[in-house]
Amino acid sequence: MKALVTGASGFLGKRLVAHLRANSVQVRAFVRSGRRGAVDADEICEGDLRDSQALARAVAGVDQVFHVGARVSTSGPWEEFEAVNVRATEQLIRLAAEAGARRIVHVSSLSVYAVPHDGAVVTEESAYDDGAAARGGYARSKLAADQIAMQAARAGVPVVVVRPGLLYGPGRLPPLARRAAAVGPVRLIFASRHYQMPLAYVDNVVDALSLAMDAEGACGRAYTVVDTHVDQAAYVRLYRRASGARWISVYVPVGALRLGATVGERAARLLGAGPPVTRHQVERTLRSATFVTTRAERELGWRPRVSLEEALARTFAAARGVGCPPAAAVVHSLA
Repeated sequence: MKALVTGASGFLGKRLVAHLRANSVQVRAFVRSGRRGAVDADEICEGDLRDSQALARAVAGVDQVFHVGARVSTSGPWEEFEAVNVRATEQLIRLAAEAGARRIVHVSSLSVYAVPHDGAVVTEESAYDDGAAARGGYARSKLAADQIAMQAARAGVPVVVVRPGLLYGPGRLPPLARRAAAVGPVRLIFASRHYQMPLAYVDNVVDALSLAMDAEGACGRAYTVVDTHVDQAAYVRLYRRASGARWISVYVPVGALRLGATVGERAARLLGAGPPVTRHQVERTLRSATFVTTRAERELGWRPRVSLEEALARTFAAARGVGCPPAAAVVHSLA
């Protein structure tokens, strides 16, 4: 069995390559030029996702395609997001199908889902977020790519879509909150204490991708993959204990966040510039949701092998071991 992994030198791609090879799958890694030495694979195919000829070479003779590669920046021109995340996905799926790949697993995101109100329950049948364009190029492009993948599946192409939660693990520290900021010894948390963090440890996601490739009846289906939901206050305590750092958490009132976003948008319009944070982004950040994983559990046989406590311990132990910045200095802001 031979598998192609796009984005193979990235955080998730590298772990997936290692998992596949450990399970006797021959792996062709598709990486950007100059990244050949960043991943240990059976074959290396250098190229750009925007290059259809490079994609055609990459899919030739493979049985499985894992489409992990994407532009994941939180800013940048829409044209770049569209080229890498949207058009490249469409081309890759078409070329892989033409080349005879028996299954294509597309890695999507929870950002494609609408969260219509605080406390919403979200399943794979929930609506797409019709306000994704207001959240920036990444969310907009991942939604478009997800739609392309699902449309191809409906047309008979053997595509499976996996939508992971907030991804972390050794090499990538977990987010302290959906939005947070460091001010000296204080961590400002832009969420309520009861916000549910939809976390996904990298090895648990790799398990889901592998199962999605092999599970009978998975073609044409989408799967939400979230390890656990833990409320923000409890998560902060676990995070601080695992990191070994000392800081004080302060929860910013949600009303202040809404007001700040409104004022920022009005000021940006007067200045003829784009707002640093939109009201839609703030509303999405403040709305807590439960992302149901019943389908992945029932149809793929997936369960998170690594618990939250163990995942945090492994992640921070790795950070200390390889000389990453102190955990207290790392702040995440996720659209």
